[in-house]
Amino acid sequence: MSHRHYCDVTGHFWECYGLRPFAGESEPSICMCRQHRVPMAVGDHSGCRIESLACPEHLADQLRAMQEAKQAFERRKREFGLDEKFVRMQSMPSGPEQDAAAQEILDWSFEN
Repeated sequence: MSHRHYCDVTGHFWECYGLRPFAGESEPSICMCRQHRVPMAVGDHSGCRIESLACPEHLADQLRAMQEAKQAFERRKREFGLDEKFVRMQSMPSGPEQDAAAQEILDWSFEN
């Protein structure tokens, strides 16, 4: 029995027949209904929520976008000096200076 997923890469619905591709996985996995906690092939799930999942045709696009986003984050992290600032903040005694360092990291993490 087939069911639908929503391709969150290009915004269309697609028919799945029980095995789905998944970003980062080498083998397809069995689709599970999150509401009933059983495989989608068992029972009627026409009224259940539709899972957002890249379709097989757009999975490579999603993986590429994820890799680009990861690289951009790593670049931003290096430019900001996040690792060093975090270590420095942890070594500080509790108090206003540590709070200010933590706030700087939080402010950076919520930018764009």
